[in-house]
Amino acid sequence: MNTRLPRGIRNYNPGNIDRVAGTRWQGQAKEQRDERFVTFLDPVWGIRAIARVLITYQDKRRAKDGSRIDSVRELVERWAPASENNTDAYAKQVAKALGIDPDHECVDVYDYLTMRTLVQAIIRHENGPGPLPGGHWYGEPLIADGLARAGIVPGVRHG
Repeated sequence: MNTRLPRGIRNYNPGNIDRVAGTRWQGQAKEQRDERFVTFLDPVWGIRAIARVLITYQDKRRAKDGSRIDSVRELVERWAPASENNTDAYAKQVAKALGIDPDHECVDVYDYLTMRTLVQAIIRHENGPGPLPGGHWYGEPLIADGLARAGIVPGVRHG
């Protein structure tokens, strides 16, 4: 594996999802070569994992104020805690990709275009700009496959 690539790309975990004792992900590699972050067998599984985490945040977790997580800022504060990240800059970058204010409480992770944009913005923030047009790391077919494996497909809302 090219060690010049960002860690998340090398681990096929472009969201840099932490390893948590007792948690086993679909598509997780048998050999976990990173002490901190999950290693997946293929990036499609890492993309799926990003989507599944975002769905869990919206469905089962609460924002700091106790409300439903439904703004970019609330998602990012949960995803990338301020103790390790500049959450304000992160939230602004992701919100800009969506074309909304970071505090606008309208984010629906079950909407395909919203989820696709969230996932691509998270991947870009976590790994820097990629080699594909628009600074992406992965093409549309791979993103769509990962989202479909998470249950998010165009034209179908399951939430």
